Amino acid sequence: MTKRRKIVLVTGVFPPGIGGMQNYYYNLALHSKHDMTVVAPEYPESDAFDNGLPFRISRGAFMRNESVDVTSWGRLLRQVRRTMKSEEPDVTIYGYVLIGFIGLLLRTLGGRRYVISTHGMDMLMFRRFVGLNAVVKLILRKADGVLTNSLFTKKLVEDYGVDPRRIGLVNPGVERVYEKQEPDAELIRRHGLEGKHVILSVGRLVTRKGHDRVIESMPAILREIPNAVYVIVGDGPDRERLGQLARAKGVADAVIFVGSVSGSEQVNDYYNLSHQFIMVSRELERGDAEGFGIVYLEAASAGVPVIAGRSGGASEAVLDGETGLLVDPASVADIAAGVVRLARDTALRERLVRAGYKRAKTEFQHEVLAEGFDRYIGRICSLPAPGMARRRLARESARENAR
Repeated sequence: MTKRRKIVLVTGVFPPGIGGMQNYYYNLALHSKHDMTVVAPEYPESDAFDNGLPFRISRGAFMRNESVDVTSWGRLLRQVRRTMKSEEPDVTIYGYVLIGFIGLLLRTLGGRRYVISTHGMDMLMFRRFVGLNAVVKLILRKADGVLTNSLFTKKLVEDYGVDPRRIGLVNPGVERVYEKQEPDAELIRRHGLEGKHVILSVGRLVTRKGHDRVIESMPAILREIPNAVYVIVGDGPDRERLGQLARAKGVADAVIFVGSVSGSEQVNDYYNLSHQFIMVSRELERGDAEGFGIVYLEAASAGVPVIAGRSGGASEAVLDGETGLLVDPASVADIAAGVVRLARDTALRERLVRAGYKRAKTEFQHEVLAEGFDRYIGRICSLPAPGMARRRLARESARENAR
């Protein structure tokens, strides 16, 4: 990195909140060599979490439960303006496309550089609404840069007419805690998994994750693997529906709902008691899709073979036939066939595990990904600033030359 830049990251989700986006932004801030200040919402445990962080963080009550309400925008705008006045950043990154409207406003009024960070679903969910879609297009096209988490998301951004030179790609990374270890005997006893072939999913219980399709495939799986059991870690709005589906399919005894698990160490324990990992995400008509899927690489990092749905950004997280298997997320037969194939083909399973582990431990470590992020920010800051930003820089240069 040739020059250290000052960055303000504005995000509506951040640890101690739990989730993939929270971890993504935390690790960018933690591992970047730029001078980073984070504007993030308050959580009950914020003070304890923030203690000792190697970057500055400005918490505010501009969002409640990580959701936007009518009054959020004014509070967030005031927080951002205060932070930018004190920090005077080279660029501000907005961690959600509609929050980026503040970036558009501040660039129009004051020539402030801004970058939008996108994750896939936010590029799809507004397309049905003409007015909102027009706002999203304006925010993206006027941005100095757009940071994407996958080639899938990058293509969606390009579809909005964004200059490809201003688009960057930084994948999510894998925490080092995900590693191969001996299965936890207590967890095996607790869930009655002795002698079972454990198929595992980890993720929020929402329709696009495909838990329902795996449950629907369980009768066919059990005919070929009688000791199979489907263990689901996570919670969400689909919990009751999935339980009803398991009962309707007659496989309730072979489906275990663990619920939410706190802490990466405990999630790693579940990876290590499984024989294969599956998440057959699919794209829904309402614009819901998997932008990438870091859980596949977490499982691979723990030495578990993986199956993903051939949809969204999952085909980048899992290389079909190299680091895992891709199946048709809408086909119960294809899902069952993939599970049975992994269970029976030892040579294939071991080859996928070796390649998946190596890829997770080399290409997807946070330090490696942060280097790409730092280069991208340096490049964006060196590009000619569009519109009023150019005029602001020209005025600053003229004042400097007049001294």
